[in-house]
Amino acid sequence: MAGHSPNSGLSRRHLIAAAAGALSAAALPATSRAQAAGPRPLTVEAAAKLGALPGKAVLGAPGTAPRITELVDFNTPEWRRSARDMRELLAGDPRLAYAVVQAPRIDVRSLEAARVALAVLGRGVDLFEAFYFDLAERDGPIDGVVALGAAQRAGLDRYQIFNRSIQPQYTEDLSRAAALASALGVIDTPAYVIGDAVYAGYLDLARKRALLAAARP
Repeated sequence: MAGHSPNSGLSRRHLIAAAAGALSAAALPATSRAQAAGPRPLTVEAAAKLGALPGKAVLGAPGTAPRITELVDFNTPEWRRSARDMRELLAGDPRLAYAVVQAPRIDVRSLEAARVALAVLGRGVDLFEAFYFDLAERDGPIDGVVALGAAQRAGLDRYQIFNRSIQPQYTEDLSRAAALASALGVIDTPAYVIGDAVYAGYLDLARKRALLAAARP
């Protein structure tokens, strides 16, 4: 990686090579930058894909309702704001389940970081949560090396996480996340599923609270 020692064993060249095989399969549809304004209904097809999706990180109270699912790319401008909203929502609602789906589309950096995130999730949701919020508090672009640094700060071995991140299972996970995004009609992230509706584009904290309240039985 540019600016990193060639002796580190985790060069940007290695991470790009690992990510390249998943790039075309995991990229979100790019036919248009426009997204429909307002919510759209969650279709039966999309609900089935979401329910069966591997690699979801479910924070908070899994299995409870209401539930919010967010599709994320670590390098979109609104991701950090949404992550901070998530932390506040979880702190204030012990019944909330908040699911995170890695849906990278910006560039190879995002794909690298998504693969590291999936590898961290494989070690446990608590470690993923620490990793996720650590990244949200740091400025600048997020690539594989930056993500590995957050994994290390969460208490994980960066070399083990790197080796896990290049496994083929994560290519499949990202490909299925891309298929979910297509079924949801999502082009850019963040995007959210709350109740039976899909919301494209950043929702502020007040709006999320209102939608979650409305989704309660």
